[in-house]
Amino acid sequence: MRAKTTGILLILVIIWSVGPATDAFGGEKAKPLYPAGIKPIAPYSPAIMYGDLLFISGQIPYVKGAIPEHARQDIKAQTKIVMENLKKVLAEAGMTFANVLKATVFITDLNYYGDFNKVYGPYWTKEGLTPPARAAVEVGSLPGSKPGAPVMVEISMIAGK
Repeated sequence: MRAKTTGILLILVIIWSVGPATDAFGGEKAKPLYPAGIKPIAPYSPAIMYGDLLFISGQIPYVKGAIPEHARQDIKAQTKIVMENLKKVLAEAGMTFANVLKATVFITDLNYYGDFNKVYGPYWTKEGLTPPARAAVEVGSLPGSKPGAPVMVEISMIAGK
């Protein structure tokens, strides 16, 4: 219960500090980003640019709308796909992993955590970057899972210029 309350408070602080999505004249400030111009079928934006901040929706290990055969039961392969998907969203905003301030990881089994980190970590350490603040949460299941092709990891990020 305490973790849930803390999470809700964090979201409220972020919303309060960022303010409304329009300026005083009613102009749009929040700008949705769609890497490669692809819009998802669900009602969300892959990312929202708000001033110098980029809020990236949770990315799952989909390539062209599905989990590739080689990654269906492999946390390392799924993590690599997710990180590459995140890299594309960051690039669309003119950013890199150097701009990432916060990451939130949803993983279906914390027993995968070590293998997840083996893939996730080098995106910063290979470039000599400081990894962002991060939260990791074990969840029962993730959207996009299909029989024989479970989504094992999802990552969302906040980045800034």
